[in-house]
Amino acid sequence: MREHISYSDMPEADVTRLEHSMIVRAIARDEKIFAQNSEATGLFCLRSGYALLWHADAFNHKTAFRVVGAGEMMGYRSLFGEDTHAATAQALTTCDVCYYPKKVVLELVDEFPSFARRFFRTLARDRGPRDALLLRGQHIPVRTRLVNLLLLMNTDKACPDNDTCVLKLPMLRRDIAALLAARPESIARAIKELGQDGIAIFNGRTVTIPNLDALSAETNREQLPLNNSVTV
Repeated sequence: MREHISYSDMPEADVTRLEHSMIVRAIARDEKIFAQNSEATGLFCLRSGYALLWHADAFNHKTAFRVVGAGEMMGYRSLFGEDTHAATAQALTTCDVCYYPKKVVLELVDEFPSFARRFFRTLARDRGPRDALLLRGQHIPVRTRLVNLLLLMNTDKACPDNDTCVLKLPMLRRDIAALLAARPESIARAIKELGQDGIAIFNGRTVTIPNLDALSAETNREQLPLNNSVTV
């Protein structure tokens, strides 16, 4: 949100109005931040922790499609689409969540075109449910699905360049298996292989990635690149 403000021509008084409208909540692990089909009443920003976005179909079959990390926004597609939430956001870890009321956000978007353009850019770059194909596609090897998860969890803050970086997994291996629609033993085998090849070294929930380019190159094995998208 600070980035959106910094690129706008918003006066200090309106910045203060936005900041004063913000509500910060501590969300416990497994608690829902917002639920599918609930009214989109505002914009959510994750200050700390990790959250999982998942969608349930008419038969209540749940498909997880995105892991959200600190610094990322949630709920803006439904907010600006004036629709109910299409997915549920659930805390994977203890989270601090910032909430901005719909009324204030939409007023500022109407008043400041440069502020609105930043949101349009965010919407255009949003991966949406495409992540589900990267994480759960049965045509994609389990090893590659695991690499996709690590890449989706990596933010510029975690691994800003090609140097060695360290990620903290917000879930147990059994939860990773469920997220990737794979057997736990398949996840264990993929973890062992990645470690032996020096691509990603797992130690409990800590993952050391010696070279981010080498990790990214794994996505070219028997699947489309991560930046592949469908234009609608």
